[in-house]
Order: sequence, then C-alpha cells, then structure tokens
Amino acid sequence: MTCVTPSTFDVTPSTLRSQLARWPTGVAVVTALGDDRPIGKTVNSFHPTSLEPALVGWCIDHKSSQLDEWLAAEGYVVHVMAGDQMDLVIQFATSASDRFAGVEVGAGLDGMPVLAIEVPLRLECRVVDRLPVGDHTYLIGEVVTMTAAESIPMTLQR
Repeated sequence: MTCVTPSTFDVTPSTLRSQLARWPTGVAVVTALGDDRPIGKTVNSFHPTSLEPALVGWCIDHKSSQLDEWLAAEGYVVHVMAGDQMDLVIQFATSASDRFAGVEVGAGLDGMPVLAIEVPLRLECRVVDRLPVGDHTYLIGEVVTMTAAESIPMTLQR
C-alpha cells in the first residue's frame, strides 16, 4: 500500500480560500431592501442554522460596498439557484451598481425584492441576529415564507 503525504501550507487568507474552494458548496442569490433601492448579492455562505425555530444564515464580508445596507436590513430573501441559472449568479456576483438591471422582481414579505423566476428553494426571512465574526458578519434570519420547486440546486467546486 502506498502512503501519500499531504501538502502542508501556511494558513494565509489566499491559501485558505483556495483550499476551501475545493469543498462543494451551494449557490444562492440573497436580496433585501436597501436604503432607497433593492440590494442583492451572490453568496455561497448560506446554510441552515436551526429547525426549531426555523433559522438560516449567511455571511457578509466587511469589505462589501453594500455592508451598511445589509446590516440595516430587517429581512432578506434567499434564492437557492438552479444549475441553469448561472447568468443570474454571475450578474449578482459583480460589483455593478445595479445588479437588478433587466431582472424581473416582485414584492415579497415586507416588500422585499423577490426574483420573479422559479428557483429550487426560496426563503423569505426576518433578521433575528447579526453576529460579527472575524472579517464578516453572520446574518441570521427566521424563515417566514418558503417555496420550493423540483429543480436541482447549483453547486460549485474548483
């Protein structure tokens, strides 16, 4: 039997990021009401937090240009994206000033922007806690409304 010795790396932000990118992760577009407009971004940090109460969470980088708006938002909508929705994933991952350009949006819970497309899972949430953790803030939301479709969620892995 051959024994393979794993490589050891210095733990730096860039090496950690490149190694964590090997871990398969789901992709979601999160939307909310900003100061005077809808805000949205692509995230891969979305995950379930608790079943009782129904809580989910995701993390926002403190370097985000929309950080103050996200931290002030009273709620958010998680759109778990399907494999054939890469165009929207890319659009909401850019630093464009209007990520909603050309995107049809409806009003959801408390008037929050809901992408008018079918997604595998949509969760409309009210923020219950904001926890600063390192260079991110963890936004925990209580799931108030949930819709699901049969499409298969997108995963990314390098």
